Amino acid sequence: MDQRRRTIIERARQRRARRSGSSWLPVLLGLGLVGMCLGFALLAGLWGASRTLQGGGVSLGSAAGRPLSVLLLGIDRRADESGPTRSDSIILLGSQADGAGAAMLSIPRDLWVDIPGVGEQRINTALFFGHDPADAGAGPRLAMRTVQQELGRPVDRYLLLDFATFVRAVDALGGVEVDVPATIVDTEYPTPDYGITTVRFDPGVQTMDGERALVYVRTRHSDGDFSRSARQLQVIQALAAKAMRPESWPRLPELMRVLRAGVVTDLTPGDGLALLPLASALASGEVRAATLEQAATPWITPGGAWVLLPDRIAIEQIVTELFGPE
Repeated sequence: MDQRRRTIIERARQRRARRSGSSWLPVLLGLGLVGMCLGFALLAGLWGASRTLQGGGVSLGSAAGRPLSVLLLGIDRRADESGPTRSDSIILLGSQADGAGAAMLSIPRDLWVDIPGVGEQRINTALFFGHDPADAGAGPRLAMRTVQQELGRPVDRYLLLDFATFVRAVDALGGVEVDVPATIVDTEYPTPDYGITTVRFDPGVQTMDGERALVYVRTRHSDGDFSRSARQLQVIQALAAKAMRPESWPRLPELMRVLRAGVVTDLTPGDGLALLPLASALASGEVRAATLEQAATPWITPGGAWVLLPDRIAIEQIVTELFGPE
């Protein structure tokens, strides 16, 4: 890569970094909001599963007998907003190659792919181009087709939610208990009015309501994206563990009311038992996560857009190692 090209890419990165630091619309990297979606996908299956579960012997599988996979799409859309939107975060959830636990593949939203019926675009625009005012699932289904085509394996279900639903769902469970490992002070946390404020978390075990939990998993300026991803997984595991406890089951009807109102999904009650092993794996920490960031190369399109070009061989290797051979 010549020096001029390196300079263009670096400037594009700097522009994106400035936008992500000042905008109310968060740039959800890594597990991000999709990690939250994972928790909700598991919780969504628990209500049906908790009424019929009689013990062990539950297997994770689709109607075809293979492990069930769910595409999780996270968006930050305000209550008064409607119409087409892009997915801020994308993750494929399934079981590990050896079937021993849950597997999560984080897909960068800037991945440059061929969207069926659309052409080459960033992968996060599949949700936008598939939008149909008469069919809430049209956008997610196009996202499913796009991911399936890119990864070369079936995607069985989809689930889409936003921050507001996360907050309400945490509150429906009565909050979440989190052990904060170290002091966190973020002096640049974004506010809904496009400003910033200072947030602080002291170390120790504490119960967080939905709003506080959202701040905890979003803050990043004090310790970076890696630590933020660790916090997100920590909260997801805490939510799954709480939902699995029998004393939380009386709260599940309210949780399901929240999910029905705020989640767009094609998950069915029959998927509850198939999702239960994932919830159990998540609650116990049996989770393996991977990203495609190392299987993509920064590139500037002829139109001047900064994107990531996928390395097909590297992607196939990552997917196979994570989920097993097709």
